[in-house]
Order: sequence, then structure tokens, then C-alpha cells
Amino acid sequence: MRIENQVLIEEFYEKVKHKYPGVDFEEFKLSCTTPFLNVRKEMESGELKTVRLSSFGTFLVYPKRIESVLNNMKQQFKDLKIDGKFFFAKKEMFEKYLTKHSSNKNV
Repeated sequence: MRIENQVLIEEFYEKVKHKYPGVDFEEFKLSCTTPFLNVRKEMESGELKTVRLSSFGTFLVYPKRIESVLNNMKQQFKDLKIDGKFFFAKKEMFEKYLTKHSSNKNV
């Protein structure tokens, strides 16, 4: 069974709204979703930076995983399973990350 975020936020708001009398539902919802929107924005930027969320953990990219995904994408591109625009955009991002990571490793 899947529970939508909106339902979870509403349930949580009902349980704790007495603790925060000056906060309406929209403000509460925004405070619940903003950290995850920031993680999404960071991921979409293509920088592949490490992101830490208090009480949730650290979201990071492992170089070996990037190498594996890149090799898989290359095969999919050869097999014409993904289009060129997607492939070359991701390829550039992954190779930039790997180059940056390998230069930091040697320092």
C-alpha cells in the first residue's frame, strides 16, 4: 500500500499543530518538503555533490557506481535503447565527476 506525501504531511500536521499555533498547514508543508526539494535541485544540477540532511543521512555518489552506470549507458546507446541527447548529457556529467574525483584522489 502506498501512502501519498500529502496524506502523511496532513496526518503529521494534525498530530503536532498544537505545538505550533502560529504555523498554518501550507507553511508546515513547505517546511517538510523543502529539504527534499533542495536535494532534488542539487542532484539535477549535475554537480553530484554530497548532500547531508539532518536526521536522514548523507546522500552521495560513489565513483564505482558512476563507472558502472556509465558503462551500462554506453551499452544501451550502442543497442539504440537510449537517445543521443540523453546519453551525451549524462555521459558528460559522469565523466566530469570521475575526472574531478580522480584528481582529488591523487592530491
